[in-house]
Amino acid sequence: MHRLLFLIVFFISINVFSRPVSYTGGTTFMAMNNGDRISSHVHYSPKYFYSLGYRFEYWKDKDYVNHFLQGNYLVERFNNIDSQANIYLKTGIGTSTYLEGDKDYNKSYFISGSADWETQKLYSNYEVRYSDIENIEDFILHSGALGFAPYVGNYGDLHTWVLYAFQYNEDKNKNKLTHGPKLRFFKNTNLIEIGINNRKDLILNLIIRY
Repeated sequence: MHRLLFLIVFFISINVFSRPVSYTGGTTFMAMNNGDRISSHVHYSPKYFYSLGYRFEYWKDKDYVNHFLQGNYLVERFNNIDSQANIYLKTGIGTSTYLEGDKDYNKSYFISGSADWETQKLYSNYEVRYSDIENIEDFILHSGALGFAPYVGNYGDLHTWVLYAFQYNEDKNKNKLTHGPKLRFFKNTNLIEIGINNRKDLILNLIIRY
């Protein structure tokens, strides 16, 4: 029942590996599902270089949830004629609790840094995150993706990317590394990704911006 509830939250909430800051005055709804977690994130950008919002996470292996107030900051943006790169700092603070058994709310926080680079044909991103979930676990998580666009469309067209993504959790005793292909479809400000990893877990990510 709990897992069904969070799947419903996932499909209502909506996201991906996306840029965590929108344009000034923009609102973004995100959601992500992979083998380790289901998460959703909604944030508002008062200025183009930072955003504030709420993040929900359900970690499947230990059956607990996180509730974070999250801030995202654009450290640097590099605009070239045919490419763009970004560096971000993200941090969250909140509470965590098991779904079953101990219902105590534990203090928790995370901090992460991410970078991406892309042209009209090539894409790459990398993120490292440290999380400290009191009385449950702490871990360092690495994730990223490389990919290409099989064609270059015009503004407003449906854009397609072929990506290969990975995730590496330094603190897991086993199954530290997951990886696999995914397809990204992007049109206007909306995006969807679907794929599968080496453990045959479904990857499904969505994003909608207003």
